[in-house]
Amino acid sequence: MMEANKYCRLLMVLLCLVVPTSVTSGSPSGFKETKFQGSSPKLSGGELTYTLMPGQCSAKLYGDGRGESDCKNGAIRSRITNTKYARLGQTMEYSVDFWIQPGFRYNKGRPPRSKLTIMEWQRINTIKNHIYMMHLDSTGAKFEDKLCFSSKKFGQWVNFKMNVRWSKKDDGFIDVFCDGKHIYALRGQNAIPPGCGTEAKSQCHLDKIDLGPPIQWQIGPHLSGYGMNHKNYGFDSPFRAWPKSGLTMKTRNHYYGRPRK
Repeated sequence: MMEANKYCRLLMVLLCLVVPTSVTSGSPSGFKETKFQGSSPKLSGGELTYTLMPGQCSAKLYGDGRGESDCKNGAIRSRITNTKYARLGQTMEYSVDFWIQPGFRYNKGRPPRSKLTIMEWQRINTIKNHIYMMHLDSTGAKFEDKLCFSSKKFGQWVNFKMNVRWSKKDDGFIDVFCDGKHIYALRGQNAIPPGCGTEAKSQCHLDKIDLGPPIQWQIGPHLSGYGMNHKNYGFDSPFRAWPKSGLTMKTRNHYYGRPRK
């Protein structure tokens, strides 16, 4: 009997060694999941896979006294955020590779910019202080209004890099590169983004701007909804139309910190 037990234990050890590690929820080093997750991304071999399906929302209240949540507002998201935030005066590099599923289709509709975003910078613990975003629709991905990659690149890896000196003074700058191509440049103060307070940047309100809190970087798909007052605007649901097949997106080579040469 003792020999049989030893054999069983040895067999279990061998099985653990040969069975491949399964894909698990998690985040790359230096990142964590965001608070209001509708779906957790899955980490495997350095690649993070996000899946965004209809109605995949978080019922957790934002906790800012407005009584709102993603489910109440019709928002769905799957995101990570960096664990170390940036402050005004810091010079940073942000870099990541994107992969969007081939054949993905989402019509942005009437808004100036797509309500589907795959990356953004905002100030923590604030309301309406979302400052820079990467938008996605059927035509491709755009940083603000500048094309990063078209739908022809869906199914291929594309590198994104942003060098920035966060500043409210004239010494600020932003340079964005996609696959090495310089697509966006801004010189001077960047603490308040161009277009803040316009329809194109509805999550940036000039009367709520607070330059004190640090800036966080979020990666992953987020589709905003029509809000809790959706019926006042003629919508039966707070959720926007979304493909039944959803969206599968991947990222890898996540980096933020001092600019690399």
